[in-house]
Amino acid sequence: MLSVDKAGRVVLPKKIRERLGLVREGVLLMEMRGSEVVLKRSTIEKSPSMAISKLNLPIATWEQVEKEIEEGITME
Repeated sequence: MLSVDKAGRVVLPKKIRERLGLVREGVLLMEMRGSEVVLKRSTIEKSPSMAISKLNLPIATWEQVEKEIEEGITME
């Protein structure tokens, strides 16, 4: 059983947070199913820069970018 404080916050028990792999200030998805509230762990990052950094995109030097621009190379 969980309680709701004056601000509408609910604290998930530690065992549930650990089972979901939630870390401090993590992100959850909430879904309403009739009269039920379903919480799911989210893979969405709170910080857009962190999400982008986890994409492991190739890194180009300015010289490479300039050369591709000059040669008219585009990514399709």
